[in-house]
Amino acid sequence: MLKTQNRLKKRKEFNFLYRKGEKINSQNFTLVYIKSRYKICRIGISVSNKVGNAVVRNKIKRQLRAIFSKYINKITYKNLIIIAHPTVVELNFIQKQEEIKNLLVKGKILNE
Repeated sequence: MLKTQNRLKKRKEFNFLYRKGEKINSQNFTLVYIKSRYKICRIGISVSNKVGNAVVRNKIKRQLRAIFSKYINKITYKNLIIIAHPTVVELNFIQKQEEIKNLLVKGKILNE
């Protein structure tokens, strides 16, 4: 799982990334990222009410945290926000993992 030091939690941090960050879109996710001044990668997860009820949203957030915990050591000096679109409900875990990996590679955040 993601450690607390690797998470973006404050509204101010999210708003800064939304305004200043670069965006990459896929069919089910939007990735917003910016270079960080710290030596660690910090990740924020945004799942809106349009995706589903609280149970569904929390499940998606847990899955996204698990996916990013796999890549956290390969990403340095970046702050990221992953935004889930309502169509993400139709995907299974492996499809979500592949799509996020493709976003990270497309944004040159992950070298693979």
